[in-house]
Amino acid sequence: MSRAENLGQREELRIRRKSIEAEIISHCESIRHSLPLTAEPMEIDSKYIMRLSIRIDELKHELKGVVRKIEILERDLGII
Repeated sequence: MSRAENLGQREELRIRRKSIEAEIISHCESIRHSLPLTAEPMEIDSKYIMRLSIRIDELKHELKGVVRKIEILERDLGII
C-alpha cells in the first residue's frame, strides 16, 4: 500500500473507532437508565439489559481490533 492509501485507511479506522466508542457510551447510558435507583426488581427489563451488555461486549472486541489496526498503520507510517 502507498503512504496515501495507509493514511486514508487510518482515517477511516479513526472514524470507525469514534463511532464504536459513541455506540458503547450510548448503550451504557441506556443500561443506566434501565436501572433507576428507585425501580422495583420486577420492573427491570433484564432481557433488554442483557442484549445491551452483549452488544457492548461485541463492540469492545471490535474496538480492540480497530485500535490495533490503527497502531500498526501508525507504526508503518512512522507517526508513533
